Amino acid sequence: MKKLIVAVFLLLLAAGAFFAYRAYQKVYGPNLTWPEGQYLFVKTGSTFQTVTDSLRPYLKNEAAFEWVAQKKNYPKQVKPGRYALEDGMSNNALLNKLRSGDQEPLNLVIFGLKNLADLAGFLGENLEYDSLEYFQAYTSEDFLRPYDLQEEEVLGQFLPNTYEFYWNASPKYTLERMQKESGRYWQNRQKELDQLELTPHEVVTLASIVESETVQPDEMPTVAGLYLNRLERGIKLQSDPTVIYGIRKDKPNSPVIKRVLFKHLRYQSEYNTYLHAGLPPGPIKLPSLTAIEAVLNAEDHNFIFMVADPKRPGYHSFATNLRQHNINRAKYIQWVRTQ
Repeated sequence: MKKLIVAVFLLLLAAGAFFAYRAYQKVYGPNLTWPEGQYLFVKTGSTFQTVTDSLRPYLKNEAAFEWVAQKKNYPKQVKPGRYALEDGMSNNALLNKLRSGDQEPLNLVIFGLKNLADLAGFLGENLEYDSLEYFQAYTSEDFLRPYDLQEEEVLGQFLPNTYEFYWNASPKYTLERMQKESGRYWQNRQKELDQLELTPHEVVTLASIVESETVQPDEMPTVAGLYLNRLERGIKLQSDPTVIYGIRKDKPNSPVIKRVLFKHLRYQSEYNTYLHAGLPPGPIKLPSLTAIEAVLNAEDHNFIFMVADPKRPGYHSFATNLRQHNINRAKYIQWVRTQ
């Protein structure tokens, strides 16, 4: 009898150990076969079933994953995001990461954007929300009202730089984040803004024109000073890139304008600085920080005219009066005719 009791005890002990081991394996044993460099994307509003469907091809034991998920109450705590997973992860490690929302950030390199459509396309390509959602938000008066922004001011909030974002950043979060980033930038340049008597939006707008006129960083402060002289004296900026931008804004499918003609200069657009004095309503592109700094630290001179310099490709000849400008212009025209 005693031997039987001992045998039953040992049998129960072995069974308990077996089930304990199986439970341990369910929780802590490797259960994920995950490709290197791949991310798990959990969209906003996803359910536990959606997550399980995405993981199914990579789970060794789906039932074990679901069992541990229920024990950890994950089905009620699904969080969206872009998750970096590891091959061989246990259900415990995997679910701890997903349940806590421990997603992998990504670096957004904002540079060279042409307009709001370009911005929306860039964000839609890199973040969760569709480009149309970003575009509709950033062109909506109702959406922008709480931020005290006009549509023309939105692009200038996205100052060129590399920013760390989470994949599921909404249009609202993205704009608020960029307003804070740009706010910090301009706070450190208040002295320059006060000296120029310009707002950040006006500086960005002017910088976009400067960079559209010259790609030479060392010439940008000179060009910036020229346009500031024109603004101060009430002379129209007469910038060809603003004319092109106005036409392309109204007619995005129109042919590329390689050379501005008189018919283009007569085109009725609020961006046409041949027709309207002062700055256009907003930037004609997202300028680089180099161009913005060139405006903030513009060269002090008396130039009000410029024309391409045939002796220095990519640079310009500057003049303080119309007589000298016409001489410079004649040299350029003569050079063009010989090409």
